[in-house]
Amino acid sequence: MNARRRVLVPLLLVLCALAAAELGARALVTRFTWRPLPPFGRGAVQREWLERSERELAGGEPPPGYSQFDAVLGWTTKSGYASPDGAVHVNAQGLRSTREFAASAPPGERRVIVCGESFTFCEEVTDEEAWPARLEALVPDLAVLNYGVGGYGTDQALLRVTKEARGPAEALLVGLMLENIGRNVNRYRPLWYPRAQPAAKPRYVLTANGLELVAQPFASRAEFVAAVRSDDVFARLAEHEHWSADGLADWLAGSAVARLLAGQRAYAERELERLWTDTEGEPFRTTLALLEAFRGVAQDLGGARLVVLVFPTRSDLEARLANGARYWSTLLDALEARGIDFLDLTDPLAAAGRASGTVGALYSESHFSPLGNDVLARAIVARLAEERDDAGGDDAGGR
Repeated sequence: MNARRRVLVPLLLVLCALAAAELGARALVTRFTWRPLPPFGRGAVQREWLERSERELAGGEPPPGYSQFDAVLGWTTKSGYASPDGAVHVNAQGLRSTREFAASAPPGERRVIVCGESFTFCEEVTDEEAWPARLEALVPDLAVLNYGVGGYGTDQALLRVTKEARGPAEALLVGLMLENIGRNVNRYRPLWYPRAQPAAKPRYVLTANGLELVAQPFASRAEFVAAVRSDDVFARLAEHEHWSADGLADWLAGSAVARLLAGQRAYAERELERLWTDTEGEPFRTTLALLEAFRGVAQDLGGARLVVLVFPTRSDLEARLANGARYWSTLLDALEARGIDFLDLTDPLAAAGRASGTVGALYSESHFSPLGNDVLARAIVARLAEERDDAGGDDAGGR
């Protein structure tokens, strides 16, 4: 009896401790809903999107907003779109603009092609306040064709300009938000950014022969929505997906403790500083290869000058002002070593932040404010005004 008690009492204490830990973890899971926990891709945001998308398909309605499903790019802009408040327009060519552009530049017009994600499309500001439009306003003979699309990876930006842009152009500006490093090895968006709505994308894989395209497999929006409903989306996009859904065994998926621990590990793996510091990791190497691939695009656009624009988020800029550090310095060093011209827009934004005493005026919510866009435009105009010989031509870097 004493021997049994010596075994049972510690066992019961361990079980009670585990139960208490589980109850405490469940309270934390309930409280901290601002940060989704594994399994990723099956949360409230995705369920709401699915229900709304099924209603829209049943009624023959397009999704809200300026983007739509695309079988090649994953998603793209809606040609001819105008937002209800009149702040955002997409022209017939699918570019953010209130005007149309001729197939080739007319005499006296200098063209600039810009591509990238939402910081290039310029969400949260009006058409006239967006930095590509400000470029046109600052340089009257300049026409800026904005191929930016919210949520894009550098891979999608590369695909879109390769597929749609036509030269000749004076410059090709590639917008790179620092978060793109994780998007560039992602195929199902919620696996990289758990709060995102469902979206499938293509990606490039870096092989011994260079970059190879892994296509987006869904032929229609209806097919994609059906795959999300059946959970088949995970299997269809599993090949070459860098990010896991949860890292949990099925028998642990119901445990709050296991979900918290898995969440801690998952978010640590997604930390931008960690990704940019790991120069041998797949995200860094793939991103750098994508940026190098724009050299060929620039040549196809009539020998356009290639400039990579590095966009900081508000937290990136605040950290830069606080301690002067750039966790993305590895990117800048790699671009400089490869002779790829770049402009780290943290610098002019930091100068504007110091002058005003705050970075708050430079951002709206998560994107640049009208003032922030103006600061960017003036810095870009100054860079484009530099003579190629002074910058070392296409083999120049810059900070």
